[in-house]
Amino acid sequence: MAFCFLVVFVFVNVHLGFSDGLLLTDPSHIEQRFNQMESKFQGLSQEMNALKQENAALKSEVLSEITTLVYFSAFRISPLAYSSYTHADVVYDGVRSNYKNCYNPTTGRFIAPIKGLYVFTWEIVTAPGKLFDTELLVNGERVMLNSCNYNALHSAQSPCTGVAPTHLDSGDIVHIRATTGNYLEGIWSSFSGWLVHRT
Repeated sequence: MAFCFLVVFVFVNVHLGFSDGLLLTDPSHIEQRFNQMESKFQGLSQEMNALKQENAALKSEVLSEITTLVYFSAFRISPLAYSSYTHADVVYDGVRSNYKNCYNPTTGRFIAPIKGLYVFTWEIVTAPGKLFDTELLVNGERVMLNSCNYNALHSAQSPCTGVAPTHLDSGDIVHIRATTGNYLEGIWSSFSGWLVHRT
């Protein structure tokens, strides 16, 4: 019991700043000190609320980045062989991944779900004595060319890769088109894209 009284006495003296005898003779000072402590508690409460709001904003930002993840990877299931040099769309009808389902393997077109910076890459594999030059189009406009001319008569196949970073608005359409070509190998020929940064 004496120990508990000593603890209370020390608390009052240290935290409330009272001198001997002041606790009983100066109630106005007690009220002043309690008001000061209440003000400090209110300040701490405001800081805690601010930290909670900051934490909620960071959590929302992280979740937003997760929910805006966009990517796809497609390939040609079978070869494309033309009797003459053909100017035509290339449809990559096999799908390895298609997060958000923004790539259509029936049409070969990718439709951007959100505005941002994207990167697209496409691999063209042709055979000896053949060629298959292509271009990447955004809304029908050329962004980049990829030449794969392998007219030399050798036994090996020839791979050619194109990489195009480009900014898209929501709803923009991206696809690959042959500019001059007569043979595209299947399985190894691919088309991929992903969102780098939302804008």
